Amino acid sequence: MGFPENLARLRRERGLTQAALAESLDVLPNQISIYESGKSEPSLGVLRQLALALSVSTDALVFGDDRLDEHPSLQLSFEATLLLDEDAQTTVQALLDAFLAAHRQRRGRGEGPRAKKGSAK
Repeated sequence: MGFPENLARLRRERGLTQAALAESLDVLPNQISIYESGKSEPSLGVLRQLALALSVSTDALVFGDDRLDEHPSLQLSFEATLLLDEDAQTTVQALLDAFLAAHRQRRGRGEGPRAKKGSAK
């Protein structure tokens, strides 16, 4: 799920209308509708206000709950790659892409996640 879907789901789960959420943020009521339709994205300041109003982290709002939270060691490994230099990050990305491509091949799904259109092997 993307940000628009997450926003709508979280708002509904809290029993808020678009107008009520907008009022708590001091924005126009149609702005929430615009965010939920994906026509526009909020500024960082509004994103923070939305997260606070919905009592969630900005990560949960933007990325949903299906992140790596259930796999903390995997999450820590991915976060640690941010400390690597650019060349090492490129190598890690290439290794991960190759692993995922091989996994998809074994499952009959074609190329990896970063495959360019029209570059089938």
